[in-house]
Amino acid sequence: MEELFNKYTEAFDAFDPEAIANLYRLPCAIADADGVQAFASKSDLVKKFASNCESMRDFGYQYAQFNILQQQPIGQDKVATTLGWRINTGTSNIEFRTLYICHLVDSKWFVFSANVYQGSFSNAT
Repeated sequence: MEELFNKYTEAFDAFDPEAIANLYRLPCAIADADGVQAFASKSDLVKKFASNCESMRDFGYQYAQFNILQQQPIGQDKVATTLGWRINTGTSNIEFRTLYICHLVDSKWFVFSANVYQGSFSNAT
């Protein structure tokens, strides 16, 4: 699981929407600041992440860090994972959490759904 989110972080840090989309299993769903969206095609998912990357550049995104806070198996090949995220913009840090449902496909983990919400990077309140 850590390998998946290392690749995810690297793809965001590189502002690479294609690499981000490659880490998702289609169809997939994302609930974030853009609202609740479902994606059936890779091209639509790449467009979404291209827009996100453009916004991130605009607000000064420099790099991200993640902290795996909780993992709950939900079947043989599925895991619910809660991550704390810290985004460094050079002048401040932005923290939030995401609940991911991840699927194991051909020995690789992929994101099936992502639900972004307010929260801290760590388990401390």
